[in-house]
Amino acid sequence: MVDRTKTISNVRPANVKTSRKDKVYIKPTSEPVSSYDAKSRTDSSGFGKGNESGNGSEFFVETRERKRPVAPKSRAYSNKFVEGKLGGNKSEVFAKDIRHTKVVITRPAQARPFSSSSPIVESVSRILHHLQWGPPTEEALCKLNCTLDAYQANQILKQLQDYTVALGFFYWLKRKPGFKHDGHTYTTMVGILGRARQFAAIDKLLDQMIKDGCHPNTVTYNRIIHSYGRANYLQEAVNVFNEMRKLGCEPDRVTYCTLIDIHAKAGYLDVAIDMYQRMQAAGLSPDTFTYSVIINCLGKAGHLAAAHKLFCEMVDQGCVPNLVTYNIMIALHAKARNYQSSLQLYRDMQSAGFHPDKVTYSIVMEVLGHCGYLEEAEAVFSEMKRKNWVPDEPVYGLLVDLWGKSGNVEKAREWYRAMLSAGLCPNVPTCNSLLSAFLRVHRLRDAYDLLQSMLQLGLNPSLQTYTLLLSCCTEAQTSFDMGFCCELMTVTGHPAHNFLLSMPAPGPTGQNVRDHVGSFLDMMHSEDRESKRGLVDAVIDFFHKTGLKEEAGSVWEVAAQRNVYPDAVRRKSSSYWLINLHVMSDGTAVTALSRTLAWFRREMIEKGLCPTRIDIVTGWGRRSRVTGTSLVRQSVQELLSMFGFPFFTENGNSGCFIGCGESLNRWLLQSYVERMHLL
Repeated sequence: MVDRTKTISNVRPANVKTSRKDKVYIKPTSEPVSSYDAKSRTDSSGFGKGNESGNGSEFFVETRERKRPVAPKSRAYSNKFVEGKLGGNKSEVFAKDIRHTKVVITRPAQARPFSSSSPIVESVSRILHHLQWGPPTEEALCKLNCTLDAYQANQILKQLQDYTVALGFFYWLKRKPGFKHDGHTYTTMVGILGRARQFAAIDKLLDQMIKDGCHPNTVTYNRIIHSYGRANYLQEAVNVFNEMRKLGCEPDRVTYCTLIDIHAKAGYLDVAIDMYQRMQAAGLSPDTFTYSVIINCLGKAGHLAAAHKLFCEMVDQGCVPNLVTYNIMIALHAKARNYQSSLQLYRDMQSAGFHPDKVTYSIVMEVLGHCGYLEEAEAVFSEMKRKNWVPDEPVYGLLVDLWGKSGNVEKAREWYRAMLSAGLCPNVPTCNSLLSAFLRVHRLRDAYDLLQSMLQLGLNPSLQTYTLLLSCCTEAQTSFDMGFCCELMTVTGHPAHNFLLSMPAPGPTGQNVRDHVGSFLDMMHSEDRESKRGLVDAVIDFFHKTGLKEEAGSVWEVAAQRNVYPDAVRRKSSSYWLINLHVMSDGTAVTALSRTLAWFRREMIEKGLCPTRIDIVTGWGRRSRVTGTSLVRQSVQELLSMFGFPFFTENGNSGCFIGCGESLNRWLLQSYVERMHLL
């Protein structure tokens, strides 16, 4: 539990003019960042929405509060909240994207005689929104018989979502006599291509940009870094960062915060913290936005006390938290199951003069639901409507999920129908929540009907959809249920099904299976890490429990190499290791433990590296907050006992098995350790 003796309820927004945006002024920096192995690409969430371009880089934090925080003091800040290399459990603790970013152009001083709502801009935009790019579109534009300049072109481009239309319009303009693109239009086009992950087209566009005498600026590079980050190409994002510095284009606070965020969300929390320290060393002091990102990063790393300490330090330094900051802190405590702390922060936020937004209400509803107060969660929903917040699909989906997980399938379905009655189309996560509720109580026919309705609504089943069905298939008690689940998996049409059906029989070394798994993970590269981890866990568990244990071991080895489980095996000191199995199903845990112990054996034989201590954490014991029985702990204990692993427990923690010393090394040298996963 975090020490909350330092009160924060006396924080008041600065007494300044009402605004919905917190302005962050950017200063340049010039600190190098080292690359890491390109194989370490993992997933990350999107960071910000750079919808406008320009040479200026004023960055606004969009929030729903009515006060604007004061500018932070320009001074150096200590890194006292970071003690050495950050370790601990790195959990994904903030399910909602931070809703904060909108790039706003610093306009030239002279007034423009037109705006984005000018007749010319509206006419062109209307054509481009209703037609695909092609000769008919070009003909329609020519019939307008109007002349556009770069500013108007930029306003039009910013309204386009289809990158093919935007790119066609961009090059059509480029061919027009007398027209010349500027840095703004090039940067906007880079952002559009980045959202579509058209990186080859971006490279080509940058070459043309330079040939036209429009050199990329910091905003341009920030767009590219952000785009690579959204697509989980972290190494490429770092390469762009280093390239822009090499070309004399100095990174700003947005650059650093983007890199911090994408690495944190991908599980590379030590890189994120290191990036923050480099930003400070470059002379960029934290502001409200930066503090919020780092607080979230620390929380994800499992350092909730450090995150709270930084939150208090932020207040001490005169940098007033905004609604986004409070939402992050409330969510971090909620994910750590510190529900009372979450509710206290919610009250503190209101005492500080901030009004909850849709994100806040959703977090509080989730907290109440996890505490078992589902009726109270519904009351918060009613309050949200009274405060004129219109519930959207994720809010209804949250209530569907809470009631489904409580075992009340009918109540979950009732909220699903309420969403439909409100005129809302369910999204895939909401359908997955109801699907999970049906599968949990073996209502397979209802699950089939829901899956068919998803397809009729034009919703594509996600990786999580397939994972739910595969897990249900694994746990099926009868051949009929298993066959029905297989039919459901086929209905999804998800590539994961073809991956399983085309799994080759393992060769002498198993390399063919590992290659097959690697190719599939490459194809799933842009999926978020939690979804990939869920599927990998379900696949390994399925293979293990259906007797395909060689395949299960190969899948684990590839997943571990690809950082799908970033915390599974961690070195605590030079020869002290921790194997963390608590986020896995029992079949996956047994496979992961077996293959990891075999890896220790090979390290001893080939390199002479002997571990002095290994802690095997099952997530069940003195510090566990998990209720009920632990199949992982039971399965791990049975495996270790079967093979005579010299383990013991200490300090009453029955969920952590410890091996150390000479007895551990003698045991690891036994030949059967290499093949434990097959037995």
